[in-house]
Amino acid sequence: MENTKIVILFTLALLYYCASILRRPKLPLPPGPPRLPLIGNLHQLRQLQSEPWKTYQKWHRKYGPIITLKYGQHTFIMLGNHQVTKDILEKRGDRYSSRPRMVVAERVTKNLQTSVMPYGPLWKTHRRLQTSLLNSRTCQLYHEIQDVESHQLLHDMLSTNDFTDRFRRFSSSLIYTLAYGKRMPRGDEHEVQEIDLLIKNLMEVSRLRPVDIFPILEYLPRQMSKWKQIADDFHHREVKLFTQNLKSALQRGPWNWAKSLAGVQEAQQLTEKELSYVIGFLYEAGSDTTTAVLEVFTLATLLHPDAVRTAQLELDTVVGQHRLPSFDDLSKLPFTMAFVKEVLRWRPIVTAGVPRLAEQEDEYMGYRIPKGAVLIANHWSIDHDADVFENAESFRPQRWLDHTNLPPSSGFGVGRRVCVGKHLTTNSLNIVIARLLWAYDIMPEKNGNEAGLMDPFKMKQIGLVARPMPFRACFQVRSPSRGLAIRDIGARSQEGTDEILNRIQASVAGTKAV
Repeated sequence: MENTKIVILFTLALLYYCASILRRPKLPLPPGPPRLPLIGNLHQLRQLQSEPWKTYQKWHRKYGPIITLKYGQHTFIMLGNHQVTKDILEKRGDRYSSRPRMVVAERVTKNLQTSVMPYGPLWKTHRRLQTSLLNSRTCQLYHEIQDVESHQLLHDMLSTNDFTDRFRRFSSSLIYTLAYGKRMPRGDEHEVQEIDLLIKNLMEVSRLRPVDIFPILEYLPRQMSKWKQIADDFHHREVKLFTQNLKSALQRGPWNWAKSLAGVQEAQQLTEKELSYVIGFLYEAGSDTTTAVLEVFTLATLLHPDAVRTAQLELDTVVGQHRLPSFDDLSKLPFTMAFVKEVLRWRPIVTAGVPRLAEQEDEYMGYRIPKGAVLIANHWSIDHDADVFENAESFRPQRWLDHTNLPPSSGFGVGRRVCVGKHLTTNSLNIVIARLLWAYDIMPEKNGNEAGLMDPFKMKQIGLVARPMPFRACFQVRSPSRGLAIRDIGARSQEGTDEILNRIQASVAGTKAV
């Protein structure tokens, strides 16, 4: 009898405890713009069609560094400053390293592309293989290839002002040479054209579609779902191109990333299609973004000639006028390197990070982050945070020298999904920008006041990449001696890269042996 009473009392106490838990009010979601019943913030999507980063920035200024948007039944948490982003995506990376299900992207890539792949064994395999090619130590071995391509870029600019086309050739040829063992000296080779067309189509395919907000639309017949036809066609063409490039690279003589990975046991466990995506993704991700950053650099030179003159004075003092800046010079060029950092911060070309998934319920700053929520770092707001960057809208390279503890631009991402190519990209930008500033005065076109007419805040976004609106500039050699140096290195840049690639192979082998 006594035992029965104890059991009853224990059961009642347990039921009371459970009831109190259920009655306990949940923590609130972070604040955000007003929502409507059922549709949430869908009625505000029109505000995000053009330059959405500005709307997000306005909302962050009004509601705080962490805000909530509801699209139908989906909860989006936007992160708007460095501290919040670091606390959540980096320090709590075990909870926020996967991707939400993106219906269109899943159909396009079949979850083979590293950037949209869920966090798990296959992603870790991709990441390890890519990191073996792109860690900071290995990227130092690529300086000779970056020399060749940047030499040709400087030489090309002697005879043209079409800087976007020449920046694209530089970026494409650098990645293609490393990935597949073949240079692209013209920039209009069919290999480059095919991949550039693929990237443009990817930007169109990847834009937000209704099925990503209302996944039930996925179950409509293919005939009624044009997006399925577009996605399937894109995937077929991407697989064909990636596998063709992989096969060609394996048959070429010199070392390249494809041949390097083909000899790795972990890569040998992948199918040909999977391996082609490990490498193909690096080209897709690296070529267009570097081009866009160099466009931002050119815009900055037109709008901020005082900063240009300061950098050129430093370059002239350290390097002189008879030779180009080298990688060894970069550590002696603090203002020039600050100029590069400011280009990345001033106009981040990836204005928002790829969505992350909250894999469990979480709490931050007294707010609830529900399981299944989608988190997005708003890079534009982060890099224009007035609490971190004084006069954040201004282009001021000196800020990086006055405050050496400033956080870097958020454009490369944070946490476990940080951009795997950040070391190669940073090295390319450092050497190319230093050499362009050394070699050229970049001026508005002689027949107009192009700089005065440009809106420095106007950007256009295609897919994830935002770039300045089209503008024109004139590249003028700074002195005859610089012109001679450029012509000399330009002639040598036409030599093949097979020997350089094979030297890289020997160095990689030596590194592994150590």
